[in-house]
Amino acid sequence: MDLKLARALKAADFPVTGFQLGHRFYPHEDALEWSEATRTHGVTITAYELENHLRDIADGYYCPGLSDLIAACGDKLARLHIIKDTWMAESENSKHVGEGATPEQAVGRLWLALNGHRRSLDQSAA
Repeated sequence: MDLKLARALKAADFPVTGFQLGHRFYPHEDALEWSEATRTHGVTITAYELENHLRDIADGYYCPGLSDLIAACGDKLARLHIIKDTWMAESENSKHVGEGATPEQAVGRLWLALNGHRRSLDQSAA
């Protein structure tokens, strides 16, 4: 998941029930102890980060996993499929659609669309 989508999910109050090993997070722009490259490319969460940087994870931009994203969409996620190199996540009757390079991006964007936060994603691009 890229920083833009992680920011949009945080801005839209995506429900995070807990931080998980192996997931990624992007440190907040004001987290001075992290390098610019780390803030741009993110960090894979290890036991060390959970033990020593929990506040940074909470303040930064957490990347939920596919199962968390699917659970948050609930029964409104009707279909997840790939067309060539683009993943598509659709609601019933294709009223709302999310797409991306990964299934996580597609379902994350669908969650934003389902919850009326399309603007959050557009604004985070700026």
